[in-house]
Amino acid sequence: MKILNTLFNIVAVAYALTLALILTAIITESAIFTSVRTDAQILQLYKILAGVGAAMLLTKVVISSLYAANLRYENHITQLKLNDLKVELYERRQEFRNNNFRPTIAEERLEAAAV
Repeated sequence: MKILNTLFNIVAVAYALTLALILTAIITESAIFTSVRTDAQILQLYKILAGVGAAMLLTKVVISSLYAANLRYENHITQLKLNDLKVELYERRQEFRNNNFRPTIAEERLEAAAV
């Protein structure tokens, strides 16, 4: 998902730069699109560019939402794994403490002989 988001960002930047160059008249429409000659064709080209821009914006919103949801899911899974490791560590510590506080066999025999 990260790769898709990055690739789309690159495409969006390239589109924005191309559109900026066309709108500032640094590059003419006929230089990029050879079939555009009349004013009606230029108007149609701008409508198409606006439509493509709107579609890219909508796609960007969807991809960003999916990317954020994927990050939240990965964070949730990581937190679950971390909690499992904490539980395992706690259980090992408890087991270690219980084993260390047990009287040794020799101490148990001395107590049994004293009774």
